[in-house]
Amino acid sequence: METRPVVAIVGIGGVFPGAGNLAQFWDNIVHARDQAREPPPGRWLLALADVYAAQGPQPDKVYSKRACFVENFTLDTSGLDIEAGFLAGLDPMFHLLLQAGNQAWRDGITTTIDKERAGIIIGNIVLPTETASALADELLGPVLEQQVLGRSRAGTSVNKLNRYVAGLPAGILARALGLGGGSYTLDAACASSLYAVKYAMDELQAGRADVMLAGGLSRPDSLYTQMGFSALHAISASGRCAPFDHKADGLVVGEGCGMLLLKRLDDALRDGDRIYAILRGTGLSNDIGGNLMAPDSEGQLRAMRAAYQQAGWQPSDVDLIECHGTGTPVGDVVEFNSLRSLWGEEKNAQPCVIGSVKSNIGHLLTAAGS
Repeated sequence: METRPVVAIVGIGGVFPGAGNLAQFWDNIVHARDQAREPPPGRWLLALADVYAAQGPQPDKVYSKRACFVENFTLDTSGLDIEAGFLAGLDPMFHLLLQAGNQAWRDGITTTIDKERAGIIIGNIVLPTETASALADELLGPVLEQQVLGRSRAGTSVNKLNRYVAGLPAGILARALGLGGGSYTLDAACASSLYAVKYAMDELQAGRADVMLAGGLSRPDSLYTQMGFSALHAISASGRCAPFDHKADGLVVGEGCGMLLLKRLDDALRDGDRIYAILRGTGLSNDIGGNLMAPDSEGQLRAMRAAYQQAGWQPSDVDLIECHGTGTPVGDVVEFNSLRSLWGEEKNAQPCVIGSVKSNIGHLLTAAGS
């Protein structure tokens, strides 16, 4: 039977709520810091007092005041081939990806890499960003004002490239790093970053690339997601994400970006990379009976069993699991029961710790898992 090459993680980078670098991110986890807070001034188009309705879901209202934000962040452009003027006109979403992607790239040994054989795959949410919303207002606002109020206003000042909220970020990162091995974006909701890593592994194992950047990005318009998840009855009214806790009352929306640099293990050993981890198995599935807010255990079990089988592992080999753990009572119960079912197949299973970093930084949507 043909054995596919093992893939290694040789570089990491990330920008998360309360953490402009990974050292601070880890410190926040160690000290159990919850980064949820009320929106910083100017982050929401409307004042909190005008949109907050404590009694529950209402049209164009939110019933939670808290989310997790990346604040006081300035992009380090060292090593990036990108013009300052061009960069200044791009949505902060681009800046997060450039920072995390550049961190991961510089963390590995890439001096001998043929950049034409280096690619990028990211998960990124296809929702309006702040700048895309501002552009829509500049383009559509004058039309509506002319029709309704009989007055007009000046033209656009927002860079029109910001309308490409889905695929352009990966292309910008590839251009800034000079990588020619292809780049694309996918949106598989909460599974996006893990799909990106899996497809990046495929590129390496098939020999189509020698190094891949993969991960997840999410920075949509915060008020948009706050209203959306309020309408879905999914957001935490208390503003506290508490995975697997009996007091959990929903998710808290976060934002950020996490990126990995991947190589085939043999290449990483040859190059002298620092190897953070090796990836021995992946499992993908879709639920048959689940939906967005109520996943089905059957699909989760198929994915986990496939990953363990590929890796040649048993559940009892694992003593820590980073779970999806959104803090929604239904989703957490399904995930916990899936793990119980998986472990129940083991006759000599040992205790295993479970947790979710969403209790620190919230649910990063397409960057969850990264």
